Amino acid sequence: MRLYYYRFPETADAQTRFLNGAVAIDGGECGLGRESCRGCPECEDGWQYCPRFLVNDAEDTLSGISITAAKKLLREFGGAAWTAHIERDGGVFETTEIKLAGNNSRHKYNRHL
Repeated sequence: MRLYYYRFPETADAQTRFLNGAVAIDGGECGLGRESCRGCPECEDGWQYCPRFLVNDAEDTLSGISITAAKKLLREFGGAAWTAHIERDGGVFETTEIKLAGNNSRHKYNRHL
């Protein structure tokens, strides 16, 4: 099995990381100063989709994403992306870097799974 990961560069701020799928660590606050999103027309789809929601801090690594999403984020922000190759017992036996050019799925395993 393969799991794909992407790490934002250090220059990416918390709001950018959050808007691109990172989890908010310390929560956030309304940019309008409201205590509740109830009744706000911009928050009809939920606070995480509100353009005025400000994140205090967000994780810098996304996990369990598709290779397409990882390549898209690499093109847009830079950073690093990799594939973790998982054994049947759940342990990671190898990691490979995801590159923008070429096919990243043609990895040759050096042992039988």
